[in-house]
Amino acid sequence: MVDQCKQMDGVRTLVVGASSGIGRAFAIAARENGARVAVAARRMSVLNPLAVRLGGTAHELDVTNPQAIDRVVREAAEALGAIDAVFFSSVVVPLARVEHVDAVTWAEAFAVNATGPALVIRAVLPYLSDDAVILIASDGVGTPRAGIAAYSASKAALDEILRSWRCEHPDLRVIRVGIGPTDETEIFRGADEDMLGEFFDLWTRKGQVPEKMSRVTDVANTMVSVISAARSSATLVTEIVHLAPRSSKKPPAVTVPDEHAPADAGRAATLPVDQ
Repeated sequence: MVDQCKQMDGVRTLVVGASSGIGRAFAIAARENGARVAVAARRMSVLNPLAVRLGGTAHELDVTNPQAIDRVVREAAEALGAIDAVFFSSVVVPLARVEHVDAVTWAEAFAVNATGPALVIRAVLPYLSDDAVILIASDGVGTPRAGIAAYSASKAALDEILRSWRCEHPDLRVIRVGIGPTDETEIFRGADEDMLGEFFDLWTRKGQVPEKMSRVTDVANTMVSVISAARSSATLVTEIVHLAPRSSKKPPAVTVPDEHAPADAGRAATLPVDQ
């Protein structure tokens, strides 16, 4: 039974990108804190069991399809009655040197990482309650790493899109959550292992890899608290929240996470995944 004193008691929540990683962990944490949850992603084979577990609804969604976004948001709003909170975590991180990023890959990165969230916000607008909160997962804005130019550029574009939403709709609570390296995600699903290892070594030498990643459950629970705090404040608007792994005094272990799956030869990962 759900504790009625939880932080998100009764909050009607739509999670886009809930099939794995941070999106999945957040959906579970939101439900454990009393929320009513609708989950959306591409992989229904994973999403359906999650919806059953959460007592919510599952919706198949490709965030590069505007018609699908409108349909899924409408269906989720009908199932929930209205929408009090939205969390968007779908992301694609093509791994390639900048001179090797082709036009298709640039377009896919911007479609998933920048245009997708913008269209979701547009679609949910008519269904939002007065104290609704929109959280958009992001990272790397202003701090690009080698090998992820398309991701970094698209997230910078997203940052400007969110600024425009706040400028033109100052009544909305639109929060960009910068999420640092986190364990148990599929952010590099489909990446070439050799290329990933090469860039991982480079990131380590430049001090861009933490000694220890954040736990995905800690990230999810923190975002529950962010939503609760944002909804309870009548005069304060939180625009950007940055989450980073806590430093450790232990020597760093330089390894490539085992969960990264191999890709087709030489091809950067371009499928939308959930952080």
